Amino acid sequence: MPSYFASFNPDERAELINTAMGRTPADIVVTNINLVSSTTGEILEDASIIIKGRRIARIGEIADVSKYISSRTIVIDGRKRYAVPGFIDLHIHIESTLLDPIGFSKIALKHGTTTVVADPHEIVNVLGLKGLEIFTKVSRELPLKILYEVPSCVPATDPSYMLETPGNIVSSREVKEALNMDGIIGLGEVMDFISVVNANREVISKIQAASERRMVIDGHAPLLSDEKLDAYIAAGILSDHESTGSREALEKLRRGMYIFIREGSAWRDLKALLPLIRDRECMLCSFVSDDVNVFDLFTKGHMDRIINLAIEYGVDPVKAIQYATINPALRLHLEDQIGSITPGRLGDIVITERIDHIKPVTTIANGSIIYYEGELKKVIKKAQYPEEALNTVKIGVDPSSLSIPPRIEVREGSVLANVIEVTPGSALTKWRILDVEVSEHKVLPDPSRDIMYITVIDRHKATGSHSSGLIKGLGFKAGAIAQTIAHDTHNLIVAGWSKEDMMVAVERVMRLQGGIVIVDDGKIVSEIELKLAGLMSIKEPDEVFGEYLNMVNTLRTRFQLDFESFFMTLALVSLPVIPDLRITDKGLVDVMKGRLVPLVVEASRK
Repeated sequence: MPSYFASFNPDERAELINTAMGRTPADIVVTNINLVSSTTGEILEDASIIIKGRRIARIGEIADVSKYISSRTIVIDGRKRYAVPGFIDLHIHIESTLLDPIGFSKIALKHGTTTVVADPHEIVNVLGLKGLEIFTKVSRELPLKILYEVPSCVPATDPSYMLETPGNIVSSREVKEALNMDGIIGLGEVMDFISVVNANREVISKIQAASERRMVIDGHAPLLSDEKLDAYIAAGILSDHESTGSREALEKLRRGMYIFIREGSAWRDLKALLPLIRDRECMLCSFVSDDVNVFDLFTKGHMDRIINLAIEYGVDPVKAIQYATINPALRLHLEDQIGSITPGRLGDIVITERIDHIKPVTTIANGSIIYYEGELKKVIKKAQYPEEALNTVKIGVDPSSLSIPPRIEVREGSVLANVIEVTPGSALTKWRILDVEVSEHKVLPDPSRDIMYITVIDRHKATGSHSSGLIKGLGFKAGAIAQTIAHDTHNLIVAGWSKEDMMVAVERVMRLQGGIVIVDDGKIVSEIELKLAGLMSIKEPDEVFGEYLNMVNTLRTRFQLDFESFFMTLALVSLPVIPDLRITDKGLVDVMKGRLVPLVVEASRK
């Protein structure tokens, strides 16, 4: 159990009892507040909240608040605003924010999030369990409670399938050892559903290790149904955040799965899953962000963003708050610690002007005021990272030698090719077999159908391993884009219309030692440096936001790119565990069958 939730402390509880009884003054008293009860669904008007140390001592309509106040007590006049429990995100990959845990915590706390469950499989794919150690170490003193899960699938697929070149391989033995680390709450999403339904002993051993420790075990089961879904759940995996329709989610709920309703930056499932929560009670439902970028964090918020969107869609405000507070706490078996503003629980409180649109003005976490009237009151120190974590891009070959586009047997004419088609806002891809033109043994891009080159390059082991293919639907109009964010192995991925622009982008990313680079006509037009594992910036959050905003504006104004969350969509193209067709450094992957397929199907019949 993480140190946030240490074993019962008699001295702490005695002090809490004495405060509740009025024998010892409080540290913080919030008065004149409308308290949102996540446990009953009520709003308790004209309430007070008494806090001693890290925890809440009393709540409700208190006749004589003065007996809890001394000269050292901080008194907050709620001004008839609303107090809601600190928000909980049950599933997030901090790396996808482009911020390190320090930077992320500053923005998350400002938006009322006080607890997150983070699956760090992005940094662990790059740095191995050393990455997990780095994260837990820098998070230890943060006011944001970051509960880490040990990644279950590093890499995302069984290495014996040889579908990609992984940066690291984490065995079941290593998983068992890592589960004993401080700050660990469970086993991260089990993405390799093929191995699960095949009763692979290595995967089952990881599940067993978490189960024996009574830890949570999170799932990843896109489109699984019938006997495969039952088999997956029977393995002991009881949650899923990949449902994109209410019918799929309802099938999982009926089988006892916790449904994490995902509303990220690129894949947004809340609207499709509204039938689960708007017109009924869903005990096993919670909101999660999964992957949210720095732009959305700054402009829309974190869990408050999801709550507000649910309210806009017609969900009762208090019910929407429950899906980000008490419901997640129950899933974690931590309802005695977080998820409600009630006696004995940690002092995680968000004060907002309105209940029908959450806009945090004050955030209290662990009984400490972090933000007051929008101003940061807590010093949050920057982290120092080891050099090995800041130098992770090694491709081992001259970029000019890469096979872009790939050479094929047909010299001229056209061929039928396997093409990856992406859809804005969806994590899924479609597998298309399309006619494409060929010249000098090379397939050609087709701007009229939005078909361009896509290449993935091993950047971990300097093997030179890479493959190229075709992608449809990116809507990208600049020359090329390269990035070291390519879930989950995070090899270097580059998309473009010409080899020349793609090579300039690759070379610049290598010099930056990680990042996102956009090139047009041989010139770099925008970039974001991501030195930490090639995934995150170590700069201040507002600097990272500025770089990201510049890139977004450049794409919009110069290239008329309207593809929302373009970068995250591109980043998922190399994840070979989400249907249908993906690409890795080894080639095109048939996800459902777990095998490589060729680019060219046959010579065209035209």
